Amino acid sequence: MADKGIRRFDELNIARLSLISVQERIPADYRDWSVELEDGERRYRVTCQALPEYGVPHGIDTDISAALVNLYIDQGSPPDGVVTCTPYQLLQMAGLDTSGRYYSALDESLKRLTTTTYFISEGWRDHPRGRWTNVNFRYIDRIAFTSGQADQLDATSVLQITLPQEIARSVRAGYLKSLDLSFMQTLRRPPTRALYRLLDAQRRDPENPDAVAMAYQVGLMEWAEACKIVTDRPSMAQRTLDAAHEELLEKGFLKSVEYLGRGKKKMLQYTFGEAFIPPDPALLQDLAELGVTQTRALQLVREHGEGAVEDAVARCRTILVSGYKPRSKPAFFVDVLKNPGKYLIPEEPMVAQKPAGKAPRRGARGNPQPTLFEGPSGPSEEEVDEDARLRAQPREKQVEEVMRTLTFLLRNDLKLQELDTLRLALDEGLEDPLEIKAWAIKGISSGQKGAVVRDLRARLSLQRPT
Repeated sequence: MADKGIRRFDELNIARLSLISVQERIPADYRDWSVELEDGERRYRVTCQALPEYGVPHGIDTDISAALVNLYIDQGSPPDGVVTCTPYQLLQMAGLDTSGRYYSALDESLKRLTTTTYFISEGWRDHPRGRWTNVNFRYIDRIAFTSGQADQLDATSVLQITLPQEIARSVRAGYLKSLDLSFMQTLRRPPTRALYRLLDAQRRDPENPDAVAMAYQVGLMEWAEACKIVTDRPSMAQRTLDAAHEELLEKGFLKSVEYLGRGKKKMLQYTFGEAFIPPDPALLQDLAELGVTQTRALQLVREHGEGAVEDAVARCRTILVSGYKPRSKPAFFVDVLKNPGKYLIPEEPMVAQKPAGKAPRRGARGNPQPTLFEGPSGPSEEEVDEDARLRAQPREKQVEEVMRTLTFLLRNDLKLQELDTLRLALDEGLEDPLEIKAWAIKGISSGQKGAVVRDLRARLSLQRPT
């Protein structure tokens, strides 16, 4: 069974085109490739050109590229395509170890993704317009980061990564498929994770992403070419793929793998496990009617499960039909989903749950109106528990949590060097991480974002080394 934990997304073009080799290691001279493939009656061509010193993207690049898309989504998919994060956040989102040696691997991966150029002919789907287009881009358009050593990423760096507009536009348009990141992270080797990502994309109809096939057939050598496996020998291609097949069969993503025919005409027949079925499109439509965007809807279904989301939709509709008018329907729905015990739905009249001994508020006509119970003044039990959990964490984990929050809230207000100074102040104990977080959130939520930025700049300027 697939883990019901963290569920994320893939931009469907990237996933289907397999821009990153499934091989964990590549030959020293593997600096370019070009493939011409068929999708029904449509033929498309993809060319990759990399710098000799880095080679073509491969190995953990598939994890890093998926993580960048999801950080971009988490940060609100800004039109400029910029993702602001720390190396720790990027490694964590990718499901990779956050120990020292992986910072060097991340540095190399980002350099490959920044210096490699892709040319795609009739293969990039402009989904809103319903057409296939020609594009060329680098996976990372621009990158800037702070560092204690020249040109070398480290644990204290702050990153600003700009995705190309082709990827950013497609994400904002919702041309996505769900990516079971928690399952992907259970796969032991990068080639298996890359093959999982590619197979999960190939089973989708690119013109109707909600349609998911339970079987997929492809020529072995054509598939090896699509996976960027460097060989012209069917036996070598099969051996490379079988190592990944074994784990995907063991985990239940694949139900069976069959080879049909012989030699270079050999075919591969994949049958997918029934546990890996995407959300019901009708449920996604229900969420859209409540004002929940497709990206957010997929995220909620994947994180909480279809049953919980369906129940929350029903409860939310009942409350709304009774006459309650929330300031934001999507936010109200999420609150109902995350706090099901917060709302009481009796037969008549319908009210939101309130503390014992207090009567519900009454509207202009004297009828009970549903109200959102916010509890007594001060932090909720959930907030207290979260604060206690963070207080129990090592200081470096507290710093990372604060940087994750503030890079999201203030990414358009603080310059890269200012974020770096903030990180330094937190690392050196000049500021308490959780106090800074609580102070900033309180100020921003009360509409004082400008004052928060000014005060933070003033505090940081006093601590900046002269």
